[in-house]
Amino acid sequence: MNTKTSIPIFILKTYQMLEDQNNTNIISWTTQGTAFIVYNQILLEKEVLQNFFKHSNYSSFVRQLNLYNFKKVKSNEGQIFKHKCFRKGMKSMLQFIKRKNQDDSVGSNNIGSEEPTIHIKEEQNLFKDCAIDIKETNNKLKEDMKLLQETSSYLIDQMQNLNHFVYNQSVDIEVKFKQVGQMLHAINEELKQENKSETLANKFLDKKEESFQESKVGSPNPYVDYNSTALNPLDYEYFIDSFL
Repeated sequence: MNTKTSIPIFILKTYQMLEDQNNTNIISWTTQGTAFIVYNQILLEKEVLQNFFKHSNYSSFVRQLNLYNFKKVKSNEGQIFKHKCFRKGMKSMLQFIKRKNQDDSVGSNNIGSEEPTIHIKEEQNLFKDCAIDIKETNNKLKEDMKLLQETSSYLIDQMQNLNHFVYNQSVDIEVKFKQVGQMLHAINEELKQENKSETLANKFLDKKEESFQESKVGSPNPYVDYNSTALNPLDYEYFIDSFL
């Protein structure tokens, strides 16, 4: 008759605590998933332990781990605890974790009471369950990897399209800058020509004014009465002819 093996409550609660994603900044699995690390003992007592156990004492939690043969490893990040049967994603292995005194009592009770073949068969079935869990985990990882590759390819295509768009926009902007530069150059040249023409016109007018003043002062027109405020038609014609 096969004996059903149960998972100790403390071990099960500890496993559930590590599976809770809300606690990863306080306690979490290591990168390999073969152990777990406590980053902050104070926050573990205040915010986490009471949600899974009847107490919130970190020292009591560590003592329980020691009773179940967990080994403490020193680390700069925090305190690491590990057990050969306590691993991420391998919940079926938890039933192999026993208290120190429980291991001794089970061993003594099994002597002469159970045949070796039954015990070996039970272990084979348990390891078979573990193998199934590992296979399912690997399949899930393959699916995630495939999705990640598809997402990566999509992002690469989007990045290439964005690069083409940016390049085309930069080319258009460069062409427009050149066109604006040409327009500004043409406007500048036109303004120079206008300024030159205006200067020549001003010089011409100044020259005419000087000629007029010289003719008025140095060589008075005999046909013009400068003391009179009015001109008769004949005097006006002579006055106009004197400047032509």
